[in-house]
Amino acid sequence: MTTRTHSPQHAALHTTMLTLRLAIADLDSASAWSRLFDVAARHPGRGVNDVLLIARQRPDATDLATYARWRERGAHVRRAERGMALLQPLDDTGDSFDVVTVFDVTQTNAPPSPRPPVHDLVPVMAALAAMAERAGLTVRLRRGLSTPVAAEGDRLDLAAHLPISATAGHLVQRLAQRLLPAGPAREARAAGVAHVVARRFGLQPPEATALVRWRDELDPAAVDRAVVHTVTAVITHADALTARLRRALSRPAATAPRPTPRPGAPVSTQRRPDRVAAPGLPVPAQRRPGRVAAPERDALYAVNAAAAAFYAAQLPTSRPAAAYLRSRGIAEAAEPGGGWQLGVAPPQGDALLRHLRALGYSHRVMLDAGLIAASRLHGGALYDVFRDRLIFPIHARDGRIAGFTGRDLSGRSQAKFYNTPETAVFRKSELLHGLAPQLRDQGTPTQFLVVEGPTDAIAAHLAYRGLAAEGVTTVAVAPCGTAFTAAQFALLAACAAPGTSLIMSFDADSAGTRALERAYPLAVTWPHGRVTGTAPAGCKDIAALLAARGPDEALLDLLAAERPLPLLGVERALAKAFPEGFHADWPEARVRAFRTVAPYLLDAVRHGDVELLVQAAAAQLAVAPHELSAGVAQLYGGDQIGPGSAPPKGPGTAVDHVRKHAGKLPGIAAQRR
Repeated sequence: MTTRTHSPQHAALHTTMLTLRLAIADLDSASAWSRLFDVAARHPGRGVNDVLLIARQRPDATDLATYARWRERGAHVRRAERGMALLQPLDDTGDSFDVVTVFDVTQTNAPPSPRPPVHDLVPVMAALAAMAERAGLTVRLRRGLSTPVAAEGDRLDLAAHLPISATAGHLVQRLAQRLLPAGPAREARAAGVAHVVARRFGLQPPEATALVRWRDELDPAAVDRAVVHTVTAVITHADALTARLRRALSRPAATAPRPTPRPGAPVSTQRRPDRVAAPGLPVPAQRRPGRVAAPERDALYAVNAAAAAFYAAQLPTSRPAAAYLRSRGIAEAAEPGGGWQLGVAPPQGDALLRHLRALGYSHRVMLDAGLIAASRLHGGALYDVFRDRLIFPIHARDGRIAGFTGRDLSGRSQAKFYNTPETAVFRKSELLHGLAPQLRDQGTPTQFLVVEGPTDAIAAHLAYRGLAAEGVTTVAVAPCGTAFTAAQFALLAACAAPGTSLIMSFDADSAGTRALERAYPLAVTWPHGRVTGTAPAGCKDIAALLAARGPDEALLDLLAAERPLPLLGVERALAKAFPEGFHADWPEARVRAFRTVAPYLLDAVRHGDVELLVQAAAAQLAVAPHELSAGVAQLYGGDQIGPGSAPPKGPGTAVDHVRKHAGKLPGIAAQRR
């Protein structure tokens, strides 16, 4: 590959080519390959260079365009946003490139990109099975398989007990392998095609281990070229298979009745992962909680309470549950009177169903509560949604049980945690695990602690109760998933009193870091008291810390790690902005540092942590605090944010200047790279 050395953008081109090589070097694990093909799935029509560069620079990007193109679309790129470099071919040979800078929609004032459509998995699976049949494969469902898929010649058996999304992902991979030309990279390319197509249609992609094995076997001198050729082939064949599948789905569905599938029969009609009607019961229309009559809501709360009592009765005899609770340091939560109402869902497929039916509850109420579902594989037979799981009830604000989250105890489920599907009383984005029981027992707390999962909420409660003797009460809560929403934030704020502080603590891994970054813009607007963050030093999460150190030592570690949230935010932002280290002699680096610090400095103004933040950021950059303050003030001295802005006139410190202009920049705290 040659480049134009006489281009005025030669330095940028050289840097981008280096980024491209680093993107290829990144592909040394299954997660890296999965991240790359997630990018390819979100950006159809882009070539191999674009996909590799996006994966390296901004893998979560959804809608990219140049500055001029955003202007044409009526949007503006926000100030201080750093663009992403892509390669633009200068001719048809593919050997000469120039650099083009693009920005993601999240870096502009444009509305978020619309979410991709949610596909009905039944016709998707049926279309894939038909395509596989035409390619010479005989596809059948089969019980008792120890693996998701078993292939023997032209026969392909899919495990009947797995969710449709998982089996469909394996079917895509086998279909792609049949359609691809023979060669040493055939299996690896089929895995990549399956990943891209699966992501586009809401399926669960198979593991990318085939790609890791293939790359490890390459000649080190030929890795770059082989990776580029393979990713190019994956993108090309994935786009072609996507087009074929969409054409198949766009055809009118046949009106003739289909036979009920049975194990061992060809896959012509398939399972649904969501609930369907039992025989004689129509599928209920989706209704928003506010539109459901009070008696219907009361019936859902009542059947949830009965289910919770049934699950709780199974807990004392479950050895896997006891072992898991001990491993997480929260065995005490299972003791009678613990207040957490933990339980166990038996592994039998209809144990809860039979119990609730004996109590007089109708199938309709159980279906509406999301406790049972009906399978199309077995003639609409009903089965329990939660099986072989440790159950954590999730309460509404009034203390009634709105739904459940269950942690797998079998070790065989691909979903470690599973929530009640959305119902008239359960919307996971509006509920917090642990909130109602602790408020009932403790009243309005001194501080709220937001953690990532239900086991961490229990562990944090056990650790922080050591502060009760000092008059400090803590309520630890967890969202049903890693995303902390505006509705959950408002719920906490409504339950707080003046002076109630907020502590944020997510897992010490990449997912927890992303969750904290997403929660930060909400958390710093907490209206009642201080906002801080803490982390379980040396452990993945608070439950692991509690199990390893005990409640007293765990509490001391968490208190020692607690710092104002803007300080934690600016540390992460600076580390992300300067992964190779900060070079104070570079003017561009200094401007970027000042722009990175400024939003967090404005957040610190709100909570009185300005001087502390300036000291911490200056120490991280190895510059004098007054130099950092002056640099931030210079950026905000005029109407424009950028290098060359005039410094503030007249007396006053940089801190005073930021305080003065904080009201003029209401959106700056949300500007994140």
